[in-house]
Amino acid sequence: MDQVGVRYDKNWRDWLLSGTETQFSFALGAPSAQVIGRDFESVSRWVNTWHSWAEAHPAAHLRSTTRRTVVGSQKVPTHLDVPTLDDLVSLDPVLANHWQRANERWSRIRALPTDVLVPRLRPRLQQILDLANHDFEVLLEAVRWFVENPRSGLTTRQVPVTGMHTKWLARNRGLVLACLNSREEHSADGYQIDDELEQAALDPLGLTALPVHVNLIIADPVERARIGGLRHISAPLPEVTSLPVQPDTVLIVENKESAYLVPDRPRTVIVHSLGNHLNVLDQIGWLTVAADQLYWGDLDRAGFTLLSRARARLPHLVSVLMDPMTLHQHGALAVADDTRVDLPEPNLTDAEAAALAALTTEHRAYLRLEQERLPAPFALNQLFRALERHTRDGAR
Repeated sequence: MDQVGVRYDKNWRDWLLSGTETQFSFALGAPSAQVIGRDFESVSRWVNTWHSWAEAHPAAHLRSTTRRTVVGSQKVPTHLDVPTLDDLVSLDPVLANHWQRANERWSRIRALPTDVLVPRLRPRLQQILDLANHDFEVLLEAVRWFVENPRSGLTTRQVPVTGMHTKWLARNRGLVLACLNSREEHSADGYQIDDELEQAALDPLGLTALPVHVNLIIADPVERARIGGLRHISAPLPEVTSLPVQPDTVLIVENKESAYLVPDRPRTVIVHSLGNHLNVLDQIGWLTVAADQLYWGDLDRAGFTLLSRARARLPHLVSVLMDPMTLHQHGALAVADDTRVDLPEPNLTDAEAAALAALTTEHRAYLRLEQERLPAPFALNQLFRALERHTRDGAR
């Protein structure tokens, strides 16, 4: 039966899309005359097992031959012949369920009001079958809606398709675009399911992205006085770019809780909680010209990937509290990390690369030390030392 499963797994997409083979034949590895003569009892059991199996599966037929052996002429099955694909899948309930699901879903995909291109959908057929029933219904309804509204200009949450929220679209955007026969479909899968899709990702669907908001802490009281005394700001990128601030030091912090620890400090602005929107960093003029640009993120694989992406925008970016010493001193606070993470850009320093390597345990598992877990006195002490060191270096 292994051969049946292998044949099915290799060919079911072609059978679904362009027709089926009319007959299947599988070699059973029948024993030779020498083997029969040497181990007649074992061969007899093998033959009886196949005959019993064939009686229980009338859709398949045993093809036999006669071997002339030292114990006389013996009839042994050599092949399993199966007349049709339906007969083939009936041999295994798992295959039967899979084939039925494939036919039902493909027929509904083909009924969509769009020109479905087989080559574009073929690589995604298993993904379509893996969808929960609810998600499959959302997919069909979403495709119908986008066909009728190709340039709506709505945001994702405004689309009147029940069940299609931001995370759903980030996770299934590739399927939607494939069903719509969009030429942009090849770029559909570079998004994590928690992402807010950016405008370039939404353009093929005719949707509008929400403006990226940047979170700031204006740590300098003098700078705050110029903007009405606000210490905490969350505003769209263009408004942040136009703020009348001129910090010497910009500290980029991955998480809000850690950013809130940082007290007032002259000529300092903290940028925090950017998530995957690190592409805004080099679009903020007053940030790019700051003398000192520092980054503090989680000590985990994702943290170093984000650090590397931020450094790709700001080449002089220096990390703090993302070194082997911090991990060694506080390793007891680390937890297991089983998330899927993209590799970092090739721009980590030797110390950062060493810390990243130290996150891998001897059993090939991974660790995560979130920045919020570091004791506040330790974190602030190391942070202030780094800030003062860079301020002194910049003054020389």
